[in-house]
Amino acid sequence: MANNELDIFNIGVNDIEMHRREKTQSDIYKPSALDGKDGVYKALVRFIPNINKATTPLIHKWVYWLTDMNGDGRLIDSPGTVNKEDPIAKLFFKLRKSESAVDRKNSEKLKRREQFYSLLQIIKDPQNPELEGTIKVFKFGYKIKQKIDEEMRPAFGEPTQIFDLFEGKNFELIITRQGDFNNYDSSKFGSSKLPITIDNVDMERNKENMDLIRTYLTDNTPDVTPFEYKEWDDETTLWVRNVLNQYVSPGEMLDNTTATPNGDASEILNSVPAPKKKTTAKKDTATEGVESKENLDDFLNNLDI
Repeated sequence: MANNELDIFNIGVNDIEMHRREKTQSDIYKPSALDGKDGVYKALVRFIPNINKATTPLIHKWVYWLTDMNGDGRLIDSPGTVNKEDPIAKLFFKLRKSESAVDRKNSEKLKRREQFYSLLQIIKDPQNPELEGTIKVFKFGYKIKQKIDEEMRPAFGEPTQIFDLFEGKNFELIITRQGDFNNYDSSKFGSSKLPITIDNVDMERNKENMDLIRTYLTDNTPDVTPFEYKEWDDETTLWVRNVLNQYVSPGEMLDNTTATPNGDASEILNSVPAPKKKTTAKKDTATEGVESKENLDDFLNNLDI
């Protein structure tokens, strides 16, 4: 586009990168069914573009929830997000292919999950009316991403560029409780394309309103950089290596006595040995006691990260 300053007003469906991160916690929108009336949280929101990166309104990354021997958990970004060799994934597949049912069950602890972040304008929120008119960072999983995909790349009908400031759609966020977890199945996009509103006024595609939108976004948009993919530092690399050592036999453990390493994490950890094969494999219990994908995704989405 010739004029980058106007990109946010001229983004087509095909311009959006769909992926085929200091602010405080107050910048994060974390609605929960527990805070809703009769166990249902309802809000009307709108996905909006990032004024600094207009064609990449979604942050996408793969993450792991890993737990060390002390039971301390940590969310770790997968190097696979940026197409780098991922030592956790390497060990996952070795365990997954092992003849041992124990190894295969342990592989479940090394599964990665997709995570998405986007900017939201809160239009209506009866549970937290003080948030109305504000812009927040919203973290979500595959269910809501699927709903976005269905609008942007529908199987039938015309696509909707849901981040468009004049012809996007509002999103009815409806969160119910399914067991101990939030459920987003009832959430949906509105049927009509609508312009963004500021102070309850519909914006029009003219210079005055475009200047108003630009000022509104510049003054109110949180910094999303902290939520982007982060390279592993030395401390993270060593912590991950210690976690991975839990899943290999003592004689094959990685050397933890070396000095703090430098360089790419994949170069440090890619020598993780294959688990020892066992010839007395019994019935596969790899999935016993493992949370469902929906539950784990929801758990990760509600972490204060």
